[in-house]
Amino acid sequence: MRIPRVDPKDVSGLADKVVGLGKEIVGEVLDQSSLIQAGEAQQAKGTERLKALREQAKADAHDAKAQALDAKQRSAQRAKAS
Repeated sequence: MRIPRVDPKDVSGLADKVVGLGKEIVGEVLDQSSLIQAGEAQQAKGTERLKALREQAKADAHDAKAQALDAKQRSAQRAKAS
């Protein structure tokens, strides 16, 4: 079994969510609203990074499909010209 390579940029969104939640929990326990707000903001940043990753994956899939269709079109044109 091969373990896939993970790009650190891809993990940063999840890390932001985990660290942000930790800050928020500590802020709640210590009753520090600034820490709670910082945790919420970091979680929101992590969410946006994860959304961007999903959108990039969708865009890459669409690009691959377009390239495959382009190759199919060129192949059909060459066959027609022969």
